[in-house]
Amino acid sequence: MNDTFVTLAGGAVIAVAIAAFTRSRGWNMALPLILGGLVVGWLPVGPTAPPDPEVVLVAVLAPLVFGEALGSSYVDLRKVGRPVIALAVGLVFATTLAVGMATRRVVAKPTALALALGAGRAPTDAVSVSAVARRAGLPRRLVAILEGESLVNDGTGLTALKVALLAASAGSVTLLEVGGYFALAVTVGVAVGGMGGWLLSVVLRRSKDLVAANALVLVAPFLLYVIAEELRGSGILAVVAAALVIAHRQNSLPGQSGRVQSAIVWRHITFVLQALAFFLVGLELPDVLGRLDGQAKVHVAVLVGVVVLALVVTRALFVAGMVGLNRAARQASLGRTYLRGSAVLAWAGARGPVSGLAAFSIPLTFASGDAVPYRDLILATTFCVIVVTLLLSLTLAPLARLLKVDSDDDAELIRRIDVMLARAALDRLSVAEAEAEEAGDPIPAEVSDRLRGDAERRLATLTASEGEGTSEDERSTRLLDVARAMVRAEQEELLRLRDEEGLPDAIVRPKLRQLDVSEQALRVERG
Repeated sequence: MNDTFVTLAGGAVIAVAIAAFTRSRGWNMALPLILGGLVVGWLPVGPTAPPDPEVVLVAVLAPLVFGEALGSSYVDLRKVGRPVIALAVGLVFATTLAVGMATRRVVAKPTALALALGAGRAPTDAVSVSAVARRAGLPRRLVAILEGESLVNDGTGLTALKVALLAASAGSVTLLEVGGYFALAVTVGVAVGGMGGWLLSVVLRRSKDLVAANALVLVAPFLLYVIAEELRGSGILAVVAAALVIAHRQNSLPGQSGRVQSAIVWRHITFVLQALAFFLVGLELPDVLGRLDGQAKVHVAVLVGVVVLALVVTRALFVAGMVGLNRAARQASLGRTYLRGSAVLAWAGARGPVSGLAAFSIPLTFASGDAVPYRDLILATTFCVIVVTLLLSLTLAPLARLLKVDSDDDAELIRRIDVMLARAALDRLSVAEAEAEEAGDPIPAEVSDRLRGDAERRLATLTASEGEGTSEDERSTRLLDVARAMVRAEQEELLRLRDEEGLPDAIVRPKLRQLDVSEQALRVERG
């Protein structure tokens, strides 16, 4: 049987079992999965390291990044756009150069390959950073910056890795050529992803067959990745751009029928792929270390310390410089709170499966047929760096508590939203009553009173009385029809509040999902 299939299928089963256990205990799944991979990797039987790096890149990394981007919000990203772009682009380049130059000091490898090591380590891990940030109770804006950075820098970091490998394959390239490669990869990747995301969102909006439409979205990341790569663009940027477009358009229309199913499906897929990615890191490590000689293992030990130090120092200096240049932030009434949040931001730089899968993606040979030198050294260093940074990420929550960086108190904002949604539902009920009256088919009083009473109880005002006089079937039918209209009014009001008042998607989307579930339940009852 094909080794790659055995690794992906068998590894996925073991990884999901470990992830399910850690999830039931409320633990972060990253380190247990890597440990599980290490144990399985040492065993004489079971899944082994995947032999084809390109298969791992397309089969695991592309849909993983797509799923993570689907859970992100363009609205929230736009609000923190400046720091996200600075970290996801500027810090990626700074990290690539810092790690590359530090690596050159330790191992006399070609500059392009040293930069490839830096580029692959530049992206932060969305899974670990997000989990730790939320567990630490960080402010919503800080969480949005960290999540936005970890999403966007996947594309920039892997694009930088691709350019570095092209340079290594060519032997020597000029700075102008590197800039041209990068500009082409970014432009084509974003263009392909934006167009693909728009087309898919149109299909989702117009299709009456939700199973087929969502199935199309499931296979889309693979096609978009291949198209972008064939056009010399960044496949990862293509899937990120497509997912952001789809997520934004899906969450911008009331009554989007496929929204709930799509969210559930991709939550499951992302969970499986995240677990598999961490497991593959541990699975590959014994095999890679076994291929290294004694001198190379010494180099790995030294490189891990050097790379981790370079990552921490570069991020701290970059964040400090970014804060220092942001005059508006200094002049705002944030004071020490902003500085404390910046300290947490500087420390939150865990690496994870994207860095591991990026290392996997380094080909065994160049297009010329020559073997890629130092590949095992890069892989071993990468996997060890991932473990160290994940261990360091466990100190983020204590640091946030020490600095007294607390989460936002959204209770009053959520209460105000609930009040406005209930009022919108009541207004829609009044309109429905007037329209029915004009049509000569008034809504039965018991139906109207029940719906009004539900909404008014949410406002803590009057409790409507129930009446009699209409058949049970008619009352139920009218009640469900008007109740759906009221839910639709709440959806419209919620989206209006987001678009006009700038409510964060972090609050809007959970509310929208609740309304989606309510509308679906009413649709099922209506038959």
